[in-house]
Amino acid sequence: MKDSHDIELLSPAGSFETALAAFQAGADAVYLGLDAFSARADAVNLSPEQLRQLIAYAKPRGRKVYVTFNTVIDDADLPAAVERLAILDELQPDGLIVQDLGVARIIRSHFPSLALHASTQLVAHNLEGVLAMKELGFTRVVLARELSLEEIRSISKRAGIETEVFVHGALCYSVSGLCLFSAMEKNRSGNRGKCAYCCRLPYTDSTGAKTLPFSMRDLRLDDCLEGLKDAGVASLKIEGRMKSALYVASVTSHYRQLLDGTPVTTTREDIETVFSRRTTSLYIHGKADDPIDPTSLGHLGTPVGTVKRITKDREGRSWLRFHTNRAIERHDGLQFGVTGGKPFGFGISEMRIAISRTTIFETPAGSDVEVLIPEDRLAELPPLDGATVYCSASNEIKRRFPVPSFRPSEVNAGTPVDVTATLAPNGVTLEAGKAKVHLDADLTTAKHPDGTAAAVTKALARMGGTDWSLGNLTLVDPDHLFAPASIMNEARRQLIERLDEIRTDDREHKIASVMDALEYVPSVIDAHKPVPPCVLKQRIDQPLPNDTTRYGEIVVAIGHTAGRNVESALAPFANLPLRLALPVFTHERDVNSLRTAVKHLVRAGYTRWEASDLATLRILRQAGVTDVTADWTLYAFNRVALAQLADLGVVRAVASPENTPENLEFLANSPLPVECLEQQSTPLFISLTPPAAEGADHLVGFNGEAFSSYQLDGLWITSRPVPRRFTLPHGAIRRIDLSWDRA
Repeated sequence: MKDSHDIELLSPAGSFETALAAFQAGADAVYLGLDAFSARADAVNLSPEQLRQLIAYAKPRGRKVYVTFNTVIDDADLPAAVERLAILDELQPDGLIVQDLGVARIIRSHFPSLALHASTQLVAHNLEGVLAMKELGFTRVVLARELSLEEIRSISKRAGIETEVFVHGALCYSVSGLCLFSAMEKNRSGNRGKCAYCCRLPYTDSTGAKTLPFSMRDLRLDDCLEGLKDAGVASLKIEGRMKSALYVASVTSHYRQLLDGTPVTTTREDIETVFSRRTTSLYIHGKADDPIDPTSLGHLGTPVGTVKRITKDREGRSWLRFHTNRAIERHDGLQFGVTGGKPFGFGISEMRIAISRTTIFETPAGSDVEVLIPEDRLAELPPLDGATVYCSASNEIKRRFPVPSFRPSEVNAGTPVDVTATLAPNGVTLEAGKAKVHLDADLTTAKHPDGTAAAVTKALARMGGTDWSLGNLTLVDPDHLFAPASIMNEARRQLIERLDEIRTDDREHKIASVMDALEYVPSVIDAHKPVPPCVLKQRIDQPLPNDTTRYGEIVVAIGHTAGRNVESALAPFANLPLRLALPVFTHERDVNSLRTAVKHLVRAGYTRWEASDLATLRILRQAGVTDVTADWTLYAFNRVALAQLADLGVVRAVASPENTPENLEFLANSPLPVECLEQQSTPLFISLTPPAAEGADHLVGFNGEAFSSYQLDGLWITSRPVPRRFTLPHGAIRRIDLSWDRA
């Protein structure tokens, strides 16, 4: 059995204060974003200076800090991305969580001291995908949330790389990294940290009922920790970079106590007073555990009782009576579960024991209590008889987890520099690495030469508030001179200024050299294999269109059909320029069957293939396939990502439908051929979970938009019922994609 600290407890930090709260509550590590290239762009996030201070706070305490760099990068954003990576290379966090293959390549080639963690946005859902990421230099992989405990165990025990698993917090309806709803419908890309949370919006189904068909319950795996330890998982991750410091502290405390085997003083119910949707264990036990809550949205609280009645006192004020199973106090928040409507709630301004006129500040669990209904809420008071009472805010919990205080002077956040100080009759010279300053001054013989070293050290050690700190000091003072504090302070100020200048120059030189190296994108165009001007993609079960001659290539998605069955199903495609495409999601239990099908079809003479992710790309390479294209789900938005795909044997890529016109123009003219979508029933959600609606085949959004959810190859797809048409750059390779059309 692992010791509790052999498995890392990793907490979210949307702000500096939240990071401190997480550490104070027992987190071994935190993950956070800076003000760019973070998948939670709307979080407070940290500045580079705050990150410097946090790292300085964490390291002496044996804690770790990981930085999220988990968005896709347009080609025009590469200079800003490289600049930010150069800063992170100076700060040296314990790891970077990355989605973009181009960013991973830049880090590996130019900033190798930064540890690479593969974001869950890279959709690592089987061992092949994890091994592919290991081969790309990742040292840790955040596994997809949809995996079972047995799949996690199978992957973690054999991967030879650290695995990280989400154990608590909000869930996306779509497989992470495969959600385009926000990008395509709201022009806010989840792959760029700007998700509009379309899965939380209400929809009307074909029966006319209004529902929340995609709104996921929150994940909670606090009763699965022993199994995850035994599975070989390296890190247990709490979601919530948009959550408060109180939420992070209380959830972290709960999991810390469970991992340590100490008395659990922070209970599930305590956490629910801070923030709580209904919860699920998702697929951890192999099959879905009621993952969607179609009726309620947002924070409920923890149930504490049931409304008995509403009474009026002599002054005409209204009081609500219930029996509470939890201690509550004045100024706590209450909510009431209302059938068919939003929760109704208010704060406790006055409270008394039932059938008493004396108000009280607090009451223990097991009491019949009455709380005053605010006058301004009476007009909107719904029927509450028999309604569940929830405690939605607890002052006792707030007091239990005070916001940590922090003063920058508490940590030494500066980079240590070794300084040589030379005292001479004509002045003071300070040298630190490439930095050298001289301050003219008439120095005289010291009256107390034994104290010179201490005085110089004291003056030079005052680097607080800068990015530097004094390391080793070498004093050269052959004439035993006296240097006034004012002279030493000015010399120190000039040295710091020079250190800043040199660092900036070095960083700019590094950025320029990296950008020069990124100018090159390898061409894999084979003159003997002309690139088709127009490509059709369809499923193996779809009938061929009548005008097949207009397509230079036909890509057939075979799904998880067995190899021999694929052969017979391909009879109508005989004598056509064919390419076979592999599925976008393959459970660990199905990988061997898929590998066997690929080997069978390769032996049967099918030599042109299309990969959907790093796992299928690896399977094809192992089968000896050399003519491989990459579908849009491999997300290549910039020249470096294209170069990475080319190095992995990809001869052509497909542009994601969420590209901007400007970036699409770049991709269309890249040396690596890139197909641009002309038509596609773009999958807005790709999920393992069916929507919770009787008539999900016809859904109407808040603004009257029509959507349809249907099942394809074991996945649930949500898209527009009419295919999208796209505007293509001039001269682009065109792709007609029918593979996501409803069967």
